[in-house]
Amino acid sequence: MDDTRVATSYTFGTLPVRAAAVLAAFVAPVAFGVAGAAGLFGTESLWARLAFVPLGIAVGAVYGYLALFRIAYRLRLSDARLHWRAVLRAGSAPLADVRRVVPHARNHTTVELADGRRIRVAGVHDVWPFLEGLRRAAPHVEIEPEFATWTPGWFRAGG
Repeated sequence: MDDTRVATSYTFGTLPVRAAAVLAAFVAPVAFGVAGAAGLFGTESLWARLAFVPLGIAVGAVYGYLALFRIAYRLRLSDARLHWRAVLRAGSAPLADVRRVVPHARNHTTVELADGRRIRVAGVHDVWPFLEGLRRAAPHVEIEPEFATWTPGWFRAGG
């Protein structure tokens, strides 16, 4: 197999792309709430229009929390450990504790650990070289793409 298809690290997008994604997680729901309060959705009642504002703020807070703390943008293999990094949080686990990786069609990948924790990682389309590196470093890890997830032919062929 061509070793250019093997990687020991994966990073979702460039810094501007990641910054735009985090900003959009906060701003888009709040903008939706303000648009609803302005009556852009055809709501006549003042109370119904004002209800959009706290809804937008609440959804923005949840999405912002996920974008900052729960969705990793970087994975790295080193010293028999899997390291991950979110914007304001990081962690690692021994490769022996990594049980399964599921690339999803909805542009994220889930790493399942032996203790039940799940690490959600942004991106799926360019994660395949990293998954090949993971498959070589930890052959016990099950890599099961979700139905309808595009998988490169070289990866399906086992490397």
